[in-house]
Amino acid sequence: MQQYPTILPPPARPDGTQPIRSEEKENNLIRFQAELEFVQCLSNPQYIHSLATQGYFQKQSFINYLKYLEYWRDPEYIKYIIFPTSLIYLTLLQSDLFRARSSDIGFINELIRVGTKHHETWRVEKPSGSDTSATGPTKIDVKDQIDKTQTQGHDEDEG
Repeated sequence: MQQYPTILPPPARPDGTQPIRSEEKENNLIRFQAELEFVQCLSNPQYIHSLATQGYFQKQSFINYLKYLEYWRDPEYIKYIIFPTSLIYLTLLQSDLFRARSSDIGFINELIRVGTKHHETWRVEKPSGSDTSATGPTKIDVKDQIDKTQTQGHDEDEG
């Protein structure tokens, strides 16, 4: 397991000696690190595909675990998240449709393409005519986009 620099040993005592952590605190730290690492792995669509093809998304206990991990959105925990995309995918994984589509490599490749495109352009200045500061950015419902993609695929099959 990767050791994160944000998790430091307890501060030294005034005499310079290191305090000893209790076994419970040490176990809690290990659990914290493991859950943080897992949540951040969700920022990789290929990892999500791997979980899907291994059958994890068919296990109710795993789906419950994904729901449990929503606590990472709380302010006291979110500050440790390095890859915010992982929280987006954690939200999407709450959807049966997204979990079902995660085993489709074409869908995964599209997620990678869209993510790459976003990171190529997210710091580029917007053209002056596309100022969204007054209304805020346009929100896209991912479920609607998935439904449109499925509908377009069926229309092409029929034609």
